[in-house]
Amino acid sequence: MQLRMAAFNLKRFRDLAFGRAPLPDHPMSTLDEARKLLALLPEDDPEHSLADLTRWTVSLNQTESFTPGRRARVLMMLDDAARSQWRALGARYLVRDGAPAEYQDGDPSLLRAMLDSATEFANGFAITLDDSEHSSRLVVENQARLMIRSMRWLGRRLALAHMLHVPYTRAVWELLHRRREIAEVRGLAATALPAYEGVKYATSVNREYLRSLLLELAAPDSVRVRQAELIYRVAARMATAARLEREPTTETAFAVVPAGDARPVPVDRLKPGAAAPLYINTVNCLPRLRAALERDQGRNPTDEDALFGRGFTIRERHAAVARLLDHWGLNPPQRRSRRIPLALAARVLGGFDNVVGVVPMLAGLQARQANGASRSALRMLLSETSKNLKRTTLRAARVEPVRVIDASTGGLGLAIRPADAVWAKNGMLLAVMIEPGKDWFVGVLRRIFSIDEELRLGIQILTPKPRKILLHAPVSRDHMVWEEAIQREKNFAENFRYGILLEPQALPLAAADLLLPPGMAAKGAQFNLPLPSGQQRLSIARLHVDNEFFQRALFEPLGVSLG
Repeated sequence: MQLRMAAFNLKRFRDLAFGRAPLPDHPMSTLDEARKLLALLPEDDPEHSLADLTRWTVSLNQTESFTPGRRARVLMMLDDAARSQWRALGARYLVRDGAPAEYQDGDPSLLRAMLDSATEFANGFAITLDDSEHSSRLVVENQARLMIRSMRWLGRRLALAHMLHVPYTRAVWELLHRRREIAEVRGLAATALPAYEGVKYATSVNREYLRSLLLELAAPDSVRVRQAELIYRVAARMATAARLEREPTTETAFAVVPAGDARPVPVDRLKPGAAAPLYINTVNCLPRLRAALERDQGRNPTDEDALFGRGFTIRERHAAVARLLDHWGLNPPQRRSRRIPLALAARVLGGFDNVVGVVPMLAGLQARQANGASRSALRMLLSETSKNLKRTTLRAARVEPVRVIDASTGGLGLAIRPADAVWAKNGMLLAVMIEPGKDWFVGVLRRIFSIDEELRLGIQILTPKPRKILLHAPVSRDHMVWEEAIQREKNFAENFRYGILLEPQALPLAAADLLLPPGMAAKGAQFNLPLPSGQQRLSIARLHVDNEFFQRALFEPLGVSLG
């Protein structure tokens, strides 16, 4: 059995990489010394190794005594050595107990360390290229490769900034546009060659630029960290098929103004009078994505996928590819509702159990008369539920205030301090109350991004009038729904769970959508809804959403029995 790895020690990493006194002389002042030091890196401690490599890069960036050629040689040696450490740490983030940690984000401290390291490497290539491009024969002869590596580190910084929701993406886009423009002026933007010695496949400045553009078009601020990493990997493969064009065609759906901190947008969102844009043609990517979506259809979706690197399941790959087909297609999803600026105080709760605690019961339900249930046991259940509701409400009152900054017909934009939103994950169920009101909206967190020192949360509102109902899972082998219901010796209360109706309705219920706890139901599963004078049998007809946070299901009524 593989042992679970200890948490990543960010303090140790930063102490090793940045916490020591500045070096009076760089330890890699000659190439022989550099090779000796790199040979001493511990083979089984990528955390320590990457910290040392980052420290040496910091010192290299601060040392002015290097000749341009030697600086470039040493920097590329450090870059070469860092690749294996990044692969090891990436596997540590993505894999748990020897298998892909599907639906589970890893240690964010590891990502922060990687962002620190990527920033120093990107700075090193910027210094090498910007300060001495014409003063060294070696730098001039290797400009294309140095620029490609610079673009790759900038792209990695962009991906990590999105994963961590930190406000660095604008600055990275300024650097990406500037580096591509310089390469274009020097006639090197389309020069294709391997980024590293011994690597078979070739890339170019334009291809690395397209990789970042494709990542941004996929809205990485609205997916989980794991999915953002997988999209970044897919983008590297698909960048070979995408094209940058000076003029639009009927196949062009996207464009970018390659200046400032501009990001790629659908063509119809280009502002008139802007600088000349570059058009992004993704049509040739679509057949490749469809082929990837059709691959491995007969395999277990939890098997590890090897198409875009290790650490992901086939199901994760299918989900990422399906998203890219939507976002890179000729009709990408867009927010079309006009957003109205607001300045309102609000509270927010995350997670199904917290949300259900603040949702009122559907009018007319009197569970104390439920058919086939012990009145005293059910009364105890409702008493405990009331206590839970009070505790949940108290927790809600302690949440730091958030601000509603805008709204549309189907969503809200919230601003919150990062320290108060450590629980926030894309796709989770939320409840939002706009003060001084008392009613809670129920929605789904769709986007997380950073502006200045705040996090912005984009909420899709599912319903402004949620109502909860109490469902009973019959303890029978014909309708085994969740694990607790199989065990007859379990307490009565464990056979009851809450669901959330998206709209109030009269009893008995008509067919409607219902929000359920994660893993509670499957298609065809049946539940009893206790009524004031009997019970109603409900059957799950379809699962619209089935993820780690909640289920959204369509139920159909089967009949009412009196008793």
